[in-house]
Amino acid sequence: MKKITLLLLSAAMLCLNAGAQELTAAFGASEAMVPYYEQGWDSQEEFDTWTYTSTSSSTWKLGNPSKSFSTIDSNSTSSMILTYANGQNEVATSPAIEIRDGSQLEFYCYASGIYLVYGAWKLYAIVDGSSTLLIDQFLWAQDQGYDGPSWEKFTVDLASYAGKSVQFSFVYQGDYGEDEAIDGFKVLQAAAGDDATINIKEGESVHFMDMSTGNPTTWSWTFEGGTPATSNEQNPVVTYDKAGSYAVTLTVGNGSTTATTTREAYVNVSGEAPVAYIGLPDGAYLSPWVMMFVPTNVPLTFKDASTGNPTQWSWTFQGTDVTSSTEQNPTVTYTQEGSYGIKLEVANDLGSNVFETVNTAIQAGGEQEIWNIAPEENSDLTLIEMGWYGNYAGTNWLGMGEFAEHYDAPLTDATISKVNIYFGKVTAASADADIVVKIAAAGEDGMPGEILGSTSLKASELAFDASTVNATEFVFDSPVVIKAGTEFFAVVGPFPNENGDDIAILLCRRDEGEKCTAYQFVYDEDENHNFLETGTWYQNVDDPMSMCIAPVLKFDATTAINTVQASKEAVSHTYYNIAGVASDKPFKGINIVVTHYSDGTHTTTKVIR
Repeated sequence: MKKITLLLLSAAMLCLNAGAQELTAAFGASEAMVPYYEQGWDSQEEFDTWTYTSTSSSTWKLGNPSKSFSTIDSNSTSSMILTYANGQNEVATSPAIEIRDGSQLEFYCYASGIYLVYGAWKLYAIVDGSSTLLIDQFLWAQDQGYDGPSWEKFTVDLASYAGKSVQFSFVYQGDYGEDEAIDGFKVLQAAAGDDATINIKEGESVHFMDMSTGNPTTWSWTFEGGTPATSNEQNPVVTYDKAGSYAVTLTVGNGSTTATTTREAYVNVSGEAPVAYIGLPDGAYLSPWVMMFVPTNVPLTFKDASTGNPTQWSWTFQGTDVTSSTEQNPTVTYTQEGSYGIKLEVANDLGSNVFETVNTAIQAGGEQEIWNIAPEENSDLTLIEMGWYGNYAGTNWLGMGEFAEHYDAPLTDATISKVNIYFGKVTAASADADIVVKIAAAGEDGMPGEILGSTSLKASELAFDASTVNATEFVFDSPVVIKAGTEFFAVVGPFPNENGDDIAILLCRRDEGEKCTAYQFVYDEDENHNFLETGTWYQNVDDPMSMCIAPVLKFDATTAINTVQASKEAVSHTYYNIAGVASDKPFKGINIVVTHYSDGTHTTTKVIR
């Protein structure tokens, strides 16, 4: 009895002690770092703590590039400048630094990417006289597709150097590269103390950790500048998309009281100069031969797909009713058939960049091959070989009969005269086997449905030349009509699979979760695993890809997608003459008339006055 009483007393005391623990709000983050070595090259005294060797007395000096590092660090007054010359072998080396556990190196560089082929630096770690390459600037630029100039942040994990004395050395070799600047050189250690801060780039995430005491049961976070802006999770993950210094606030509760703490300027997000890129407008198609294929006389909204958070946009168009725009996503109409260029210049406080195409990059109207592969993916075409089981998009023994490639609906009525397919293998023991190609409208379930047209070739007629990727043309007896607003598929197969057959379509393979336009029809099996004639269509979301199947599509320039109901009110008309001149009144002769309705929709018709 006495023993039980003592146990109960001990338990009660433990509860009292736990309840007596003060509730406090505290937090950290796995990305929080404290610098223990810094070099900002903001004075001659700082500059002289490094050693420099050079072929020219002016190679290493203090100064500022065209974009000062003060755009990244407001306290910066100057940077280390490397001046280009002929026959350079320049070296800048730090003092020895004792590397602690959990350390990383970070610094920034400002350079123009196009000149790095003539001269670029390499960063080495030197331990006991032995050098190890950490970063090759030229290879980094090639890998990133960098052209600059902009301040770019570099980060190196120093885990393998913990406990060692390390010097860091920039070695610049080349002829007549270009001036470069280096700044913000820091060695940092992961930490959770009051002096810890987080330094990340735009678009990166922070993993926050609750470190409160007093057994909290509720958490309320506020993240200035973050996404999400608030959270009730104990350990949330937050993404920061725009440069700046941001506070974080945590309020915790235990049912009877609450506690709050705020860490000002805890998350420091560095920006970067934007890189201009133009996204595909809705209603435009990708093509093997032009950047994009668009209809005429239909409004198209071009999409800014630039990176680096631009704040200014300058568009220049050819062949459209709007020749220039400063909107982020402008809407224009191509008023006549032809081939045109386009230009987008973007800028923010850290720099600017231009995306400009040749005058034949955009084809408006007419006829062209279309597919779902972007120009930058053209060099990545491949095959999927499945060993004994054959090929995806070709001969196989897995019960995959037909394969289909999905296409978005055209904004105007269109026709398809043929389908060009790019094969990577065309070995056909079954030479007389029919390879059937069909155009099918998308059904209500999103899978291939009503057959709109069909054609075929013998397996022996398939074309492939390893030296010049050429297409096999499947020509329809008469053009297949695709009505405006109708999603459709190009369907091919089945492929012969006798011994010696080895046929496969080229394709572009992507990472998990990325765009997938490829579908396959899989036959059902009986109880003995024999394939039946029935089956089911599946989208290949497990292995996202697009096949090199290119219908040759022709836009009907006289009609646009008509979703207008009779009850909608026409509010205005725009008339285009044969030369593409616009007016609010009709011209004599042929007019393309765009009728605008009160709900924002429109129709396009052709009239003669």
